Amino acid sequence: MPPRPELPLGPRLERILDVAYRARRPVLLEGPTGIGKSEIVQQVAKKLGLATVVLDLSLLEPPDLVGLPVVEGGRTRYALPAILPRDGRGILMLEELNRAERYIQQPALQLLTARKLHEYELPEGWSCVAAINPETGDYQVTPLDPALRARFLHVPVRADRASFIAWAIGNGVHASIVTLAQTHERFLDDVPPRTWTYASQVLQAFSRDELRDAALLRDVLGGYLPGSWVEALLALRETAAVPLDVDVHALLAAYDPKGEAAKVLRGYRERGETDRLDEVTHRLCAILKGPEAGVLVARKGLSLGAFEALIGDLPGDKRELLQEALSSNATAVPLLDVQAKDVMINYGASKAAQVVEAWKADPKKHHRVGLLVTALRAHLALPQHAAEVRKSNPMRASLGHFLVQLGERWGMPLVDMLQKLSITPIRPTS
Repeated sequence: MPPRPELPLGPRLERILDVAYRARRPVLLEGPTGIGKSEIVQQVAKKLGLATVVLDLSLLEPPDLVGLPVVEGGRTRYALPAILPRDGRGILMLEELNRAERYIQQPALQLLTARKLHEYELPEGWSCVAAINPETGDYQVTPLDPALRARFLHVPVRADRASFIAWAIGNGVHASIVTLAQTHERFLDDVPPRTWTYASQVLQAFSRDELRDAALLRDVLGGYLPGSWVEALLALRETAAVPLDVDVHALLAAYDPKGEAAKVLRGYRERGETDRLDEVTHRLCAILKGPEAGVLVARKGLSLGAFEALIGDLPGDKRELLQEALSSNATAVPLLDVQAKDVMINYGASKAAQVVEAWKADPKKHHRVGLLVTALRAHLALPQHAAEVRKSNPMRASLGHFLVQLGERWGMPLVDMLQKLSITPIRPTS
């Protein structure tokens, strides 16, 4: 059987963990060290309102897990370790399963698969997740028996840049590291998320004057990062930027024109602090252009209502930059209530056409028009869809109506694509 493809640490894995908890089936997460396996388990537990207990098996001795033997009435029983849960609901996370000694592996596997260990029984409201490293030359591991592996819901996992960025934005990771992740596709290829988090922590400990000391930055960051990444960080303006008074992640999730963040932004405008408005816009554009926007959409951390309330409080040039960034990102298409398929069938007489006309009439919703064009371009990029449209006069007529409605401003990117795909729209006759 070919190896199962690695799953990115993100929303898809969160759903698997949710189902596994409800089924009370043990999960085996297999992936490199430092990518965030334990963190995503704790994140899912928090969403589900569950407790978590995390045990690093590589640090345990048998009594830590099995308990100390106690003789009572001529019989031996085991005093249960205090760390094991006795009641309630939660997830028991066992780290480093295949880096532990055999004498720890065996009781751990018994607990994971049978939910029992001597007199101890895992409470009904608890489920188990184990984490292992790949059985490659990069790690000193004790391979798991195939028969034991078969008892787990086995999920090979890998670090995911989009998910890391979404997590980093919401957890106070230094802005320069977030920007670096947004602009470099190979960001996680040779430095795991945990190490980037450590680098963020030391950056945030620097004083403003120390952030201007390139030699000190190189000395400290070089303890975590390869030289090329240190230089990339030093080249960013965010490395020495003064922290903002607003959480840009929160702005996209739930902006309230009457809230505290709105007061801060209006204060920037009233005091003429254009550098701070530029910084807010710069950081928001990086989020909206990048792959993490799709993760935020999936996690309901990006709302069109919040976005449109936000841009209403920004100067026109900043609003247009943000709208352009969002409208060109295909991962944000699920935000729309009109989809590509709605443009392909009898569009001229459809309710979708009326909705798009209303978007065009409202400058704060122009990004919706651009995002629909992006959705349609992504739809037609699939060969089977393009072939279907080429053969269908009704679909080409719908495209013709859509292009007339769009006009040159929004229609040109779609016209260019249709020409490349040899699709000729049928323009309405009147």
